[in-house]
Amino acid sequence: MWAVLGDIEFELRNQPSRQDDRITADYAQHALIQGKPRSEWVGDGLDELTLELTLHALLGDPEAQIRRLKTALRAHEPLPYVLGSGDYRGVYLLTEVGTTTRRTDAQGRLISATVSVSLMEYSGRYKKPLPVPRGLSNSLLANPGARIGSAAQVIVTPTQQALGMARSAGNLLRTGVEAYSLAKALGNNPSLLMGQASQLLSLTGQALTPLLGLQDAAGLLSDGADLVQVAARAASEVQYAQSAMSPPSLESIVSQVEYAAGHMEEAQSTLAGASTRLAKLAAAVITRRA
Repeated sequence: MWAVLGDIEFELRNQPSRQDDRITADYAQHALIQGKPRSEWVGDGLDELTLELTLHALLGDPEAQIRRLKTALRAHEPLPYVLGSGDYRGVYLLTEVGTTTRRTDAQGRLISATVSVSLMEYSGRYKKPLPVPRGLSNSLLANPGARIGSAAQVIVTPTQQALGMARSAGNLLRTGVEAYSLAKALGNNPSLLMGQASQLLSLTGQALTPLLGLQDAAGLLSDGADLVQVAARAASEVQYAQSAMSPPSLESIVSQVEYAAGHMEEAQSTLAGASTRLAKLAAAVITRRA
């Protein structure tokens, strides 16, 4: 998970494409005779955050996500904001949700939209338990030295690198498989599929990067030959999917998506087959043996 705002979760696939932070300080101005006013600091202003989300039907239900945000705004409740790494950013009030529709289907259902979310710091006392992002314990497992507020430089071992890359690859492969599955449902509309081709290619390419990183990290392990092979096979399947979609053609896009989806599913299955092996590596990290 990328972050959580109250009980609203932002997954990697729908994480904010932009985040703006704004902090201010307040000054009083005292008028002087025959001179410029004198400024006096009276306090800090409330911090503000602006998140910009790009939502698409291939990556989830955009209308449901927008409804959750609007419901949270109308509740007028303070919401803690915690990143997936465990970084607690503070408690905020949701002050604005703006939606720009980018595309709909023939029945007016939302396909893609850009959503702007404005947050203002809550200065009162927040007594409820802070949310814990799903996967936070896994993130700490991949990098046990990472802790909230830690500024120390952490030495990451090859084992920890391999675990982190495997986890990223698994998340991105799952997102890619889901996207292709949704795209296959549009098989009777090649024109609509063509409109999704670039997004599918992008998701496919994103899944390849951590698989290549897993190969490199596993290659540094004395007993990592099996993981190198697993990563290589999964990466090969993803590359087949890339080739199948490049370039997309209106005449063959349906079969291209079908073929690429099969290879993405095979890549996901290949990596999942190494789950027991990866669990043993994780146990070694916990016991400080790797």
